[in-house]
Amino acid sequence: MPETKIPGRMYPSGHANDGVHAVMALLQDWFEALEQHTAHYRSPDPEYVRSEGKHPFTEAELEHLVKEIDREIDSEVNRAPGTSTHSKAGSGFQRLALPQRLALAQQLDALFWEYRLILPVDQDAA
Repeated sequence: MPETKIPGRMYPSGHANDGVHAVMALLQDWFEALEQHTAHYRSPDPEYVRSEGKHPFTEAELEHLVKEIDREIDSEVNRAPGTSTHSKAGSGFQRLALPQRLALAQQLDALFWEYRLILPVDQDAA
């Protein structure tokens, strides 16, 4: 598997399921868009219906989601020797504006449904 540029745990081939690889690829794509200042061009799908008929994402859930993404990546950076960027900024998904947070959440929701994973905002409901 190619190395991701997102700081954090590297999953050697065979050590993570396809769902984890798909999620990391999606986060990598969004991280690059943030770094290239193009994330604001990404829009949510106004007709998107969440998997299993779940309620639409709330602002609080979107805030929680980006905090969890940043927290997880930051904790991996601190745990994995040699992967730290020595940056205090972290991965910075909290830089996303509300519409982009929703677009990211929609894409994650679809992936998590496809691979039967649980989004952090849905953990209490599981």
